[in-house]
Amino acid sequence: MHKYLALISFTLFASVSISAAEQAKPVIPPKPQDFAYALPLQFEGQDALYQATLPLSVYQYTVRGDLGDIRVFNAQGEVVPHMLLQQAHSKSSEPERRKLAWFPLRGAANAGLDHLSVRIKRNTAGTLIDINSNAKPQAQATLSGYLLDASAVKSSMQALELDWKNSKESFVGAVTVESSDDLKHWNTVVRSAPLTSLQFGGHSLSQKRVELPSLRAKYLRLSWPQNMPPLHLTSVNVELAATRIDTPITWHASAGSAVPDKAGEYQFDLGAHLPLQRMRIELPQINTLVQAALFSRSQPENNWQPAGNALLYKLHHAGQDVKNPDIAASSNHRYWLLRVEQKSGGLGTGLPGLQAGWHPHQLQFVTRGSSPFQLAYGNKEIKPAEFQINNIFPRGEEESALKVQPARTGVQIELGGEARILAAAPPLPWKKWILWGVLCAAVALLGWMAYRLVKQMESPESNTK
Repeated sequence: MHKYLALISFTLFASVSISAAEQAKPVIPPKPQDFAYALPLQFEGQDALYQATLPLSVYQYTVRGDLGDIRVFNAQGEVVPHMLLQQAHSKSSEPERRKLAWFPLRGAANAGLDHLSVRIKRNTAGTLIDINSNAKPQAQATLSGYLLDASAVKSSMQALELDWKNSKESFVGAVTVESSDDLKHWNTVVRSAPLTSLQFGGHSLSQKRVELPSLRAKYLRLSWPQNMPPLHLTSVNVELAATRIDTPITWHASAGSAVPDKAGEYQFDLGAHLPLQRMRIELPQINTLVQAALFSRSQPENNWQPAGNALLYKLHHAGQDVKNPDIAASSNHRYWLLRVEQKSGGLGTGLPGLQAGWHPHQLQFVTRGSSPFQLAYGNKEIKPAEFQINNIFPRGEEESALKVQPARTGVQIELGGEARILAAAPPLPWKKWILWGVLCAAVALLGWMAYRLVKQMESPESNTK
């Protein structure tokens, strides 16, 4: 029995030793030659952080769909921290402010413009030049409002910012804003908007802004109650509503090929794992209208996955070509299949084309070490880098002071070449095989010992004893 226990102890000790040796194996940092290609990272200055847009070549030669096989190296061949950011699909512009010309209105409060003769100079801007009253002069005519010329403003207005004489003195009032496009018909936009300028005990309270509900109009009129002191304006600024700016989409075209023995099916190879947002189908003939379905997959051996249905058309109507809108997509699959219904005749002769649209990633990297820096990519065996944003960018008050400067990519250069991308037979995991063999032998030996003990206990000799 003791010799069996000694054998089990030896096998377990051997397995633990092999496992410990495997875990204690040193991690060798990658070198630039471990990757297929590289792009020089060019920038000016000596700042800590830079950002560059990934070109198409990076997506074409990376092996991993998550771009985990890219690294940034400095001149010493050391890996420097980096991270990838996906661009926002759209952003809002900063609100723009413009000055408006204004004209005082004198007479009875809220009397309107019935007694005014308006002269407008006919030019491209449609600017209001002057306002003359046909009414007889009145010695006690008071200021009752203002006419604001917004004819040159082509965007929506979201606020008025007013300033007046002696604005530092105490003042509390309210104004009403009306809008018009022809100086005859007026619509109330804001009623009794408060205006305030108060000072007390070294503190000040100021409200000189009038919010507008995203207004578009050529002319505005300001008025106030009769019991309110006249408002002697010194400046009027209009704040334009922020506009939405869509991030430009990068497009990559791919020619289709007909699937043998399957009518109405066409395959496309994008040649890259792109972070897709839009797909655009180019029909071969004019005046075509068909129902179709899209499918995609990441590898040729995988099954096709549904990616959406769409009505495709390319029509010539009233002297113009009308096409179906782009198809939304949200994957990084390389291979695509278009399946067209044949009930209405399909596409006819010719092959369709496919354009893939995406927003490229932004590469941000730290310039540790000396220049030049390069972005290397394309490695079949490397694991993703574990650079976290919290480890690269400081948090708190210092983050606003640490700005990311622009960089650009140069011409692609070859490092390890295509051999780093092509699938190679992995080395035999002989250490794992030995480990599993030893463990299986130990388990088999324990089972055999248990079987022997049971047989010995069931034997007649042991019962008589």
